[in-house]
Amino acid sequence: MKKLPALLNGCVWVAVLCLLTGCGDGGPPRYHISGTVTFEGQPVPAGAISFIPVGETEVPRGPGFCRFTDGRYESRSGRSPGSGSYRVLIDGYDGVAFEVKLGEEIEEHPMGKPIFPTHMVEVDLPAEPGGVFDFDVPANEPGKFRARR
Repeated sequence: MKKLPALLNGCVWVAVLCLLTGCGDGGPPRYHISGTVTFEGQPVPAGAISFIPVGETEVPRGPGFCRFTDGRYESRSGRSPGSGSYRVLIDGYDGVAFEVKLGEEIEEHPMGKPIFPTHMVEVDLPAEPGGVFDFDVPANEPGKFRARR
């Protein structure tokens, strides 16, 4: 039997090690969360919630993100936040899609027009799955409108 060239042999071992260690993200656990978003006591028709980690922890945490409709949100696997302290940014829209022509290009706004400035609040998420967090955006809150994503 012939020996494999050293370079090819090394590549085979790297491939075997990659298969044995798996393809997981290796990050901290993320937990499914859900809840409601209201403004002036009514469900917000459309929007997005961003969970930005704050403070330092022993295990690094990634951000979380989810869109919502009819005032209800539910995080999805891989986009859910982990446990710990987060700055939550909530953008709410009227849910009426529209387009704007900018020269030759058309800019789409599928969630509609903003109905309040970006709302920011800090929360502590526990290390257990299935948490429910409801957010009530106060009326007349000072803030800035963020650029859409």
